[in-house]
Amino acid sequence: MQNLVYHFSMQSMKGGGITLAEDFSIKEISLFRAGGNAEFYAEPRTTDELLSVLHLASERGLHIEVIGAGSHILAPESGISGLLISTRSMKGITIRGDLLTAGPGEMLDGIINIAIDHNLIGLEELGGIPGTIAGALSINASANNRSISNAFFYADYVTTDGRIHRRTFYPDTFSLQDSAFSEDEIIVNVALRLKHSKATAEARLRKEKFVELMFIPPCRRCAGEVFRDLADMKAADLIRQAGFIRDPGIRAEFSDYQSNCIFTYEGCTSDEIFSLILKTAERVYEETGIMLEPSITLLGSFRERWKELSQQSHLRKA
Repeated sequence: MQNLVYHFSMQSMKGGGITLAEDFSIKEISLFRAGGNAEFYAEPRTTDELLSVLHLASERGLHIEVIGAGSHILAPESGISGLLISTRSMKGITIRGDLLTAGPGEMLDGIINIAIDHNLIGLEELGGIPGTIAGALSINASANNRSISNAFFYADYVTTDGRIHRRTFYPDTFSLQDSAFSEDEIIVNVALRLKHSKATAEARLRKEKFVELMFIPPCRRCAGEVFRDLADMKAADLIRQAGFIRDPGIRAEFSDYQSNCIFTYEGCTSDEIFSLILKTAERVYEETGIMLEPSITLLGSFRERWKELSQQSHLRKA
């Protein structure tokens, strides 16, 4: 059971105060079911609560990491220091005409279903992608020649200094599996412009077809694609070209079927998964001269170790 500390409330909040959990198990929310503990953890339900959490973190000098539902994260078994904030409880969907707005904690697949229920289409190709709408937007989630940016209208976000901003669509807002939203910008509301259609039965069948393509065997765990695609080449093709890492000391492997996805086996640790990611990136670099970049969110020391690897690759190129 988590130890609860630092209970506080503010007049502007609704529904009571926020409680930070101490020694929170990241394993409980990660799709990999691996990883250590966060020193502190908060799960705000509203923008006001998020602002209060940020204020408390600033007062206490806590380092901040932000995640969505935890479906696309990897944290070391040794854990992470500071405050881990999850926006998965910041929910709510509103539809006005062809405009759908959603809280950052809404799951992308659920949004697609609700849109179809309201005769709105345009997201079906993204069916089956795990994670929240905020997570999808931050990496411009793409599949089947469609990206979340194709429907993007605007997003509201909070910076760690407590200010609220709005970003509307501009040509340079998104690139392939990347967006202008930085790690210090916490998305709190997303607006998508969709298309009206009476052909909802066909849209639902189309969506389910793409869900089937994302099928993951129930005996394995997967958190989506690990590396970002390049403009002219898919990361999956580069991994396959370089050759899969098969290490008996690692209870995980890149899939033969979905070459940019890692499947794990019982007892696999986050350190083993990260080791596989590093070894695969190094092999791809050695075989092709291309340094892949992760689309998965690396937390704590994993992020720092990845930065070191990237710097070393740049030095070797120079």
